Amino acid sequence: MGAELASSETEIARVAVVGAGTMGYGIALTFALGGKSVVLFDIDETALKTAAENIHETVETLHAHGELTQDETEVVEARISYESSLETAVQDADLVTEAVSEDMELKQTVFDKLGTHAPEEAILATNTSGLSITEIASVVDNQSRVVGTHYFNPPYIVPVVELVKGTETADSTVTTLAALFETIDKTPVVVERDIPGFIVNRIQTAMAYEAESLLNSGVASAEDIDRAVKGSLGFRLPILGIFEKSDHSGLDVHHDVISHLLPHLDRGTEPHEFLTELVTAGNYGVKTGQGVYNWEGKDMDSVYAARDESLFAQLAVYRDSLTETK
Repeated sequence: MGAELASSETEIARVAVVGAGTMGYGIALTFALGGKSVVLFDIDETALKTAAENIHETVETLHAHGELTQDETEVVEARISYESSLETAVQDADLVTEAVSEDMELKQTVFDKLGTHAPEEAILATNTSGLSITEIASVVDNQSRVVGTHYFNPPYIVPVVELVKGTETADSTVTTLAALFETIDKTPVVVERDIPGFIVNRIQTAMAYEAESLLNSGVASAEDIDRAVKGSLGFRLPILGIFEKSDHSGLDVHHDVISHLLPHLDRGTEPHEFLTELVTAGNYGVKTGQGVYNWEGKDMDSVYAARDESLFAQLAVYRDSLTETK
């Protein structure tokens, strides 16, 4: 048996985040917004400096949208410190969240070090979009304290966090984190089985594959496909989800529709050829200036600001929907 873990969210006061990239600094900010003391670690001092700048800009954006007062912005930023020594960063942590690249070998290397340097009672979480929690945890002696915490970008706005159990993850580990997330205004969703992609990415991948097939076969333009999704199923999903919407439509109607459509849907076990061709050509999206859309010459700061403004409006709708269902 390993050391006794924290048994309630009140015992998680100090959080360490390993990796200061896009998700890392966003996760660090999420906990700081929730009142926690946070140490953000990266071996690269330049990455830490960039993260600090990004956090400052994001906090100002939160203030501009009424999420924080001016006094609160200063308090939130003061809760985050920056560290280039992993041992120092995690030595007093109640919760350590790893947020490095989606590479199994790299994550296992990090967790091997966390198992040595983090306190024995600390919970160790990995932020992954679909890698095996069990495999990541295999390098840690006490695997009961290892759990998956899948955030969605930007994590300081998108409310859901998937809590993914590995084979050895203790129920108390999940319960503790679920209680913590509730107190910092996040929505924990427990994934009971460690399956590739968890919940959201499996559903999202199935949808993306069909959308890529529709675009590739000339059924509609990318703009019209996105417009169709945003103004129909995307418009309803925040309020009804999938199963509640099916109940509203009538399961008999739902059964008839999918019975007709399933034979016509595109399926595969490899990425769609349309996506593969873009990636092979080096067209990755905004990071290269070209993806499905052409981003060259666009002011990406303005693009991200408009995205966040829309997400803040959506967050208000989401919060209202939770209030109405309680």
